[in-house]
Amino acid sequence: MKKFIGSVFLALVFGFGLAHSAHALTLSPLTFEITAKPGETQEVVAKLFNENKKEALSIKPGVMSFKTKDETGQPDFFNDTTGLDLQNWISLPNAVTLAPDETRSVVITVAIPKSADPGGHYAAIFWGTSAPSVQESGTGIEGRIATLILVNVEGNVKEDAKIIQFNPVKSVVTHLPMNFVVRFQNSGTVHVHPAGNVIIWNMFGRKSTMPLPFNIQPSTGNVLPKSIRQYSLTWVKNTLDKSASEWSQEWNNFAFGRYTAELDATYGVGNTLVIARTSFWVIPWMVSLVGLAALIVLFFILRLLLISYNKSIIRKYTQGNGRR
Repeated sequence: MKKFIGSVFLALVFGFGLAHSAHALTLSPLTFEITAKPGETQEVVAKLFNENKKEALSIKPGVMSFKTKDETGQPDFFNDTTGLDLQNWISLPNAVTLAPDETRSVVITVAIPKSADPGGHYAAIFWGTSAPSVQESGTGIEGRIATLILVNVEGNVKEDAKIIQFNPVKSVVTHLPMNFVVRFQNSGTVHVHPAGNVIIWNMFGRKSTMPLPFNIQPSTGNVLPKSIRQYSLTWVKNTLDKSASEWSQEWNNFAFGRYTAELDATYGVGNTLVIARTSFWVIPWMVSLVGLAALIVLFFILRLLLISYNKSIIRKYTQGNGRR
């Protein structure tokens, strides 16, 4: 059961644009993003496929509203009793029967009322052998897959977002990976999709790696209005097993000194740029000690070689004068 709940959460939270299945049903796509004017009606098409080769499948769709539950982006499903939001603007067939191995296109109609508030409106269409009831919440979606509907009603829409946190999980580490936390706040009235890159410089001002992509996959990682979303980023050179020794970790993920990381991200229709910076230290003590010991040994070897060379020169010069 937990597997099915997790599947729906993934579909809704991350908005994968790939087919997903529950039982013998496959649904594609999982996300529709619609921009419409008040009073406008739009249609989108979802494709349902019965993977069962022998038995028919009777599907009953149902619609629920959702909002952000926490900073992970996990959705909080609820039934809109006001009759004023997206859940009530969507028209669906009461049931869909799929013959064995049949693919069926289902039209989803979204009728925006003229009185609709400008900005974002959000609902999820669940497809299962029974529709979610009014009393059902998160646990009531077990065994169902979902289509995520994101609607932006045109008008006096406010786009206002910013990075409120960008920092490493630890300010000092002995080796990579270096993990970062990003918290992005959306104070506007429509969902936004922040995306960009993280650039890392070493203490000499040189770029230490290729830019790290930040939330660049389309239709994923959206931040709903009046909410904060948290993201994670990782800079690593080589992925090693957790059981790898400290020496192996430091050697294969070597970095040294103070580093500066800059997150450059854009969001919204106008591609508004937001920037945040942070710094951290990487001090590979084990590799550093071995390297220092090697330098000390090398210094003494060179010193002995130099002394020996000088003695040979002096000996040669002395012997040459003696023969005269």
